[in-house]
Amino acid sequence: MIKTTNLTYGYTKSYPILKGIDLSLEKGHIYGLFGKNGVGKSTLLKVLTGALLGQGEYEVGGLDPRHREAEFLQSFRMVPENEAIFNLTIEELAKVTRPLYPTFSQQILDEALKEFDVPTQQKLTHLSLGQQKKALISLTLACNTPYIFMDEPTNGMDIPSKRSFRKLVAGMADENRTIVISTHQVDDLEGLIDCVIFLENDGVRLSASIEEMGQQFGTEDIKEVFCQVISGQE
Repeated sequence: MIKTTNLTYGYTKSYPILKGIDLSLEKGHIYGLFGKNGVGKSTLLKVLTGALLGQGEYEVGGLDPRHREAEFLQSFRMVPENEAIFNLTIEELAKVTRPLYPTFSQQILDEALKEFDVPTQQKLTHLSLGQQKKALISLTLACNTPYIFMDEPTNGMDIPSKRSFRKLVAGMADENRTIVISTHQVDDLEGLIDCVIFLENDGVRLSASIEEMGQQFGTEDIKEVFCQVISGQE
């Protein structure tokens, strides 16, 4: 479980970008994290993975990300919006990543790279942005961790690749895994996520399953409900 209580973070003391974030994310779900530019979606993921130190109470799998314990670091994998690209092939990068994750699966890596049609013998620095992103997503899935975080994972992908992305992520879903995907590309997550989180400057405006959202708003159209909730028309 991922749980936050009154989570706050600011890059300066006078301007907190996250204010009073209360969330309870259960295992076995794929969450879509949505919000306007600048409301702190990327910041929230960084706090949950321990890259930034927030205020308030928050835990991932019962562990405090602020402590950055080995058990915690092995429990998640993050795909940031802009990741450092090494002058290595994906196979070479996997070789140095594998020892860090006891759950690493070469089979998942091979299947993902094949599905994405990523060249495995070329250096990542020689690949297009879309190919780089697909290679790094494949590596993240291969780490096979109980918590997976992704920030704008489909940026730079073409339509067939986005379809492959949905297929691969859906294939990773199980009752013991929690996946959180932050994006502005709502259509890329249609049919994949089963829960939504709408973030605003004053906190979480909605956290619900697609079914609960449909019952409350009379539609399961994420974009339509988002516009209602964020504009305050609900």
